[in-house]
Amino acid sequence: MEKFQVRNVPLCIFLLILHQCVAMPLSNQCIGETLCTYTLKDSYSQMTNLPGDINTRSLATWVYQKKTDLTREHQVIYEARCQDSHFGGSCNSALGLETIPVTLRIPVLRKNSACYPLPSYSVEFENITVACICALARTQEEIAQG
Repeated sequence: MEKFQVRNVPLCIFLLILHQCVAMPLSNQCIGETLCTYTLKDSYSQMTNLPGDINTRSLATWVYQKKTDLTREHQVIYEARCQDSHFGGSCNSALGLETIPVTLRIPVLRKNSACYPLPSYSVEFENITVACICALARTQEEIAQG
């Protein structure tokens, strides 16, 4: 199962933004499929390298859930789903702790139907939950302050 590597995300985003193919907005300009998908696959492979059991060793455990979108490249992304402490997680709410999802905004390629029949893509950003942490619950005062 594929997992995300958080530390290389800024590099990945930087490379995707700089790359001429994926930095284009959705428009009438069409770019070939091979160049775009190769660049995204190369960047994505840098993000999928966490130790295999980190999600079960964490105090705030999570499972990976398959997220499929046929108009996106990669069509399948595995997203973390936090386990509630009542259902097997070890983040103890009795001690004032809570499970908090860690979400990253990542670039993905979206198929551009305006260039039909030639395959082309534009860059979009999606929020993906990549892990979960166990932290002290926020007080009502902290919540009010934002």
